Amino acid sequence: MKRKTGGKFRVGVSLVSLSFLVAACSGGSSSEETTGAVSPTTAPTTAPEGQTFVYAAAAVPESLDVWGTYQGDSSRTQMYEWGSKLVYYDATGLAGNGCEQLATTENIRGGLAESWAVAEDGTLTFTLREGVTSGAGNVMTADDVIKSWNRAVEKSGVVRFLANSVGKFKEEETFVKVDDQTVQVNVIRPTALDVSLFSYPMFAVLDWTEIEAQAGGDVDAWLTTNTANFGPWVLESFVPGEETVYEENPNYWDQDRRGNFDRMVIRNVSESSIRSQLISTGEVNYADRLSFQEYSELQSAENVEVYNCVSANRDMLMLNSSFEAFDDPEVRRAISLGINREALVEGIYLGFASPSTTGMGDVYLENSDGLLTLDYDPELARQILADKGLSDLSFTITASPTRPGAHAESIAIQIQAFMSDIGVTTDVNIVPGSTEFSDLFFAGEYESIVYLEPPALADPLYSAGLYNNSESFQNTHKYNSARYDELLSELEETSPGPERQDLIREISDLIVTDMPVVYLVERSNVVALGSDVSGFANTPHGSVLVFQLSKS
Repeated sequence: MKRKTGGKFRVGVSLVSLSFLVAACSGGSSSEETTGAVSPTTAPTTAPEGQTFVYAAAAVPESLDVWGTYQGDSSRTQMYEWGSKLVYYDATGLAGNGCEQLATTENIRGGLAESWAVAEDGTLTFTLREGVTSGAGNVMTADDVIKSWNRAVEKSGVVRFLANSVGKFKEEETFVKVDDQTVQVNVIRPTALDVSLFSYPMFAVLDWTEIEAQAGGDVDAWLTTNTANFGPWVLESFVPGEETVYEENPNYWDQDRRGNFDRMVIRNVSESSIRSQLISTGEVNYADRLSFQEYSELQSAENVEVYNCVSANRDMLMLNSSFEAFDDPEVRRAISLGINREALVEGIYLGFASPSTTGMGDVYLENSDGLLTLDYDPELARQILADKGLSDLSFTITASPTRPGAHAESIAIQIQAFMSDIGVTTDVNIVPGSTEFSDLFFAGEYESIVYLEPPALADPLYSAGLYNNSESFQNTHKYNSARYDELLSELEETSPGPERQDLIREISDLIVTDMPVVYLVERSNVVALGSDVSGFANTPHGSVLVFQLSKS
């Protein structure tokens, strides 16, 4: 793992610290690793003057139009903070504020929607909260909702996938205004995820009165560098790829749940080691996507609280079926058999993950008894490759510290060693930039790629379909199985219970035999916050919602 040391490290930290243009955060009392005992938010409804949250991010996007130009995790960071959604995941009441017990689709609460109803045919009807006001002072109506969602469907492959593959929404007159406070969503048939889909931030509600007043007829261009919504923040400034600054929306409707930060700076600090140093010295309140070594070291830092929380995230190796050898599921299985997952967890994850043992993630299985398992058997891997005439197989492993994180290069190098042991030659291609890596992934321009499965919706239907559904826009590895798609269709129509669990188990076994992707580990959601920051709640999407946090 590459780390900056000595004088260069200290100079790098100094330059980054000066560039934040905000006062450094003060340190707090000593802390230790927190594994679930998360204090609930006890925040004043009015923030003290000048209370700024400084967020050291692995990347800042080049565009704020997450619909027109989605740039992976750097876009996710921004859009989850906007919080202008009809419904939310609510970890209140769950063990450790969701740190010990993952919120599911049953833990959805109203946001901009005061209530909702589901008709017998699956039609959704949302009743909007009255008097919800944007930072610009405009009151939300059903027109804002309809315009926002129609544009989202038009511009975003993510939203089209959610609406047409995860959900089954009608293509014509999908979203209908009933009256100023009521919106209807028309569906072909209901699924288990229909309501929770609207917790995803690409279904954010925008302030179209403000957008149309400011955009001068070019909405796309204006949204590239601006935002206007009904969430907790108002955009103060944006430097593409470098920094986004938000200030509090004084009109925010949910002040009772709001923390006491009235300003947030999200700054691009591309070096993981520098992000770690900044939070350890108390110069920032949050540092994302650190290495596991850095998280481990921060557990004893006086200014830092490290949360090690349950999640549905899985790190994986995607093998592109467009690469001729990987079009064969037996070859993909051989690659999986050659990977020692126990060694990965011990050498890289340092207690912040467990080996993937089944096709579906642990959080979705009531038990794994009798399921096919992801085994380590290098001798069998060599035999399969020999039988296929591929004893001289070679391929490139692409990885980036921007996703799944700073440990991506270490994973790629370790897999390279595993592959050498089964007679396979590999090159490692490290892509440092978030935008370049995202573009490469969505174009399918890789032979294999280290990636992360981070379900925004905590349900096996979403996780199973996110990459491996043949119609998914994220299926850039070109996996195509009629049986897999058929099982997903059955899963979406089946209510929780023994029958649904049987389907989940069948999908799990199919993943082990067909190996659409090579699952490596079950990831914890690890969060490093300043020790004087309270109110953290762990949600399935894994994003830290700053507007809910407070500084003591």
